Amino acid sequence: MPIVRADVPEWLNHEQRTEIRAALHDCIAKTWFREHIWVAVRPYTSEANERTIIMTVEVRGGRGHEKERTEALFEEAHDVFERLVGTSPDQLILLVRKFEQDDCISGGEPLPPLEDATPDVSELRTRRKAAA
Repeated sequence: MPIVRADVPEWLNHEQRTEIRAALHDCIAKTWFREHIWVAVRPYTSEANERTIIMTVEVRGGRGHEKERTEALFEEAHDVFERLVGTSPDQLILLVRKFEQDDCISGGEPLPPLEDATPDVSELRTRRKAAA
């Protein structure tokens, strides 16, 4: 159950934020979990030419390969922000936080098992693969 919050420059319009929201949903599905994904895209006070993105992702721990998943998510998300906002790699800040199974309830029910929808680590696009 990933929860994603992306703080984007205030000059982005509603359509751009909606496109970012859909694209980030896909980024998470490729890297952390394929279902139960919640994405919020919020404007922050910014300069007219500012391209910085602050992205916070909260996921359940225990699926393994967290470093590779975080790296792959950075690569996927940067593609989105570079295309839609003009963000360079040094302007994307990604923070991944972990919580335990019992720390979240979705729809009044416990979260589904991680093994049911976690992408295999071999499917991840990492910096090493992107550079090759």
